[in-house]
Amino acid sequence: MVNGSNVYTYDGHTSDVLAVAWSPDGTRIASGSNDGTVQAWDALTGGHVYTYRGHADVYWGHFTFGSGGAVNSVAWSPNGSHIVSGGSDTTVQVWRAP
Repeated sequence: MVNGSNVYTYDGHTSDVLAVAWSPDGTRIASGSNDGTVQAWDALTGGHVYTYRGHADVYWGHFTFGSGGAVNSVAWSPNGSHIVSGGSDTTVQVWRAP
């Protein structure tokens, strides 16, 4: 029965979440954040699965932004074996999915 209640809250990023995507089989969620990480979550239990780090800090004028370049987009490969992320560091990175 649908009642509008919250099922899970995924909590682990240290800054704004900018992107989320479901895995093709519906068992995982990937999220990208201003904290420079991509995180994978178990969509069935709400548990944290893995954190990917690799987007570089972005230098804007006189300061370095964030603890890693913001991750602006995430997507799963059609077979669910990889996650791709796009960051403010102007890179696209491909990760092996957990």
